Amino acid sequence: MNTRTSISSTVCTLLLLSGAASYAQYTGITDAIPQAVSMGGETKYDGWYNLSSSSKTKTVHGTEHTFTGNSGYPGFFDATSAWPGGIGSQLHSGASSSAELVKISNGAAGGPFPSGDSLYYGSFGTVVNTNGGTVGVVDSSPLDDVNTLAFQVQIGEAWGYDYYDDPENGLQSPILTLSYGESETITIAPTISELVMAAYNGQMEMPSGMEDVYINLYAYQWDVSDYDDISEISISFTAVEHAQLYALQLDQSSIDYGTTSILPAAVPEPSTWALTAGAGVLVFSLLLRKRRSIMR
Repeated sequence: MNTRTSISSTVCTLLLLSGAASYAQYTGITDAIPQAVSMGGETKYDGWYNLSSSSKTKTVHGTEHTFTGNSGYPGFFDATSAWPGGIGSQLHSGASSSAELVKISNGAAGGPFPSGDSLYYGSFGTVVNTNGGTVGVVDSSPLDDVNTLAFQVQIGEAWGYDYYDDPENGLQSPILTLSYGESETITIAPTISELVMAAYNGQMEMPSGMEDVYINLYAYQWDVSDYDDISEISISFTAVEHAQLYALQLDQSSIDYGTTSILPAAVPEPSTWALTAGAGVLVFSLLLRKRRSIMR
C-alpha cells in the first residue's frame, strides 16, 4: 500500500467514525443512555441527549423525544475552531435553564465537535490514548441550597480508551469546580463513581485494525454540603482522540446524601453477556478493560 492510499484510507475511516461508530444491529447508543435518578427534596435536572449535528429521536426515561441537531459548529477539518456558543440542555426541570455544554480546550491535534452521530473528538492522529480535548457542563444558576450532585456521561471508546489517561496527572475523568461564598472556588473529586454499563456496539475498522466498540455509561456523585452560597457548578473532563460523546445528565438535590449512593445500579449489558462464554469470562474481560474504568 503506498503512502497516498494509506492516508486516504485513514481519512475515510476517521470520517466514518465521526459520523457513526455503530451498526444497525447493535443498540449500545440506546442501551447506555443516562438513567433517571431518584432524588428527594428540592431538585433540578438538565440533560443533553443529542450532541450531534443532525436530528435524533431517542427514548429518555421511558418517553420518546426528537431533538434537533446542533448546527453552526466546526466540522472535522476545522475542529480546533471556536464554538459559536455552548450547547444548552435539551431537557430540564424548569421552563428554562442556564446550564450548557462548552468546549474548554482543544486536544493535541484536533478538538471536539458535533458530528453526524455524537460529539466527536476529531483528529487525524492514530496514537492510542492521545488528548482529544476538554469539555464541561456549566450551570451559572444552580439549585438554591444544593447539597448533592449526580452526573452521568455516555461516551464511546477509541482503541479501548474513553477518558484521556494523562501520564503525569492520571485519568482525566469528570472533576467538579464550585464557585461559592464570596468569590471562592474549589475543585472536588467525586464522592462516588460508578461504571453503570459497558454496552457492546459492534466493531469499527481503525488504522490499527478491527476494534470492538463499547459505549460506556459512567455516573458520578458529589457531596457539596460543606459549601454555602454556591453560585456556579462546572464539571469538566478530557476524552481521547476519536472518542464519541453521546449524552450527559446533571441532577441536583437539596438533600445531603453524604456517602449514600443515589446513582443508577451497575448492570450487565445483555449483548455483552451474549459475546462471552459465561459470567466468569465477562468478569475477566471487564478486568482486562479496567484501564478505562473510573476506579483506577
